[in-house]
Amino acid sequence: MSGTSALTTANSTTDFSRVKYIYFDLDDTLINHKKAQQQALVDVWSQFPLLQQIKPEKLITVYGRVNDRLWEAYRNNEINRSELKYRRIKFTFEELKLELRGWQDIDTVYRDCYQRHWDWIADARQTFISLSRRYSVGIMTNGFTDTQKQKFEYLSLHRYAQHLIISEETGYLKPDPKIFEYAAKKAGYEPAELLYVGDSYLSDIVGGARSGWKTAWYLPDNKTHPLSQESGNPEADLIFHHFSQLENQLNGSSG
Repeated sequence: MSGTSALTTANSTTDFSRVKYIYFDLDDTLINHKKAQQQALVDVWSQFPLLQQIKPEKLITVYGRVNDRLWEAYRNNEINRSELKYRRIKFTFEELKLELRGWQDIDTVYRDCYQRHWDWIADARQTFISLSRRYSVGIMTNGFTDTQKQKFEYLSLHRYAQHLIISEETGYLKPDPKIFEYAAKKAGYEPAELLYVGDSYLSDIVGGARSGWKTAWYLPDNKTHPLSQESGNPEADLIFHHFSQLENQLNGSSG
């Protein structure tokens, strides 16, 4: 389904007319991180014969699950960056019942291949540039500074964004309200004048809503998220499946 017919709003009466500044998440909101990760893992699989004992789809599934779990631990300050990078490979190999040799070589190949597969989410570039002509815009992303800065450069985000905020540089990860407070001060606007656009319910929608921001939740392919239906969880002000819907909604609010 495409166009505005797929649009779903958590609150159809939400007024975005006060929004002056829009922050965007980066991974899986503007850049297709998941696709790049999967393609990079296929490249890794093809270069390391040991991995070819299994199917590449199995590597993708296990690595994705392990990496998500470790990022949650990193977000909770249970492990540091070095431990995350090592353990996501170590634990993946353990779960696949493969002997791990030279994890640094695997990590290097993965990161090199990962960069080669970066690309925009469909319609995100056009919408981001279009909105930057009408609003002040910025990026706020969880991630490692060196990698995220490379993505900023690759996508030429510095040409459009006033502020490029990376969690590792601030010391806080979404959904910590401190990173939203930091971003609000950088923008120079009150929370009610800020909109956060992201794909993660917990990091982006919960983090933004609990900080007093408007939120727009990107759910590709009409996917649903059960957490949003549970009692006590904040709702997004807007749920959209295609970036044209986000722009259309903001155009309507601005009159």
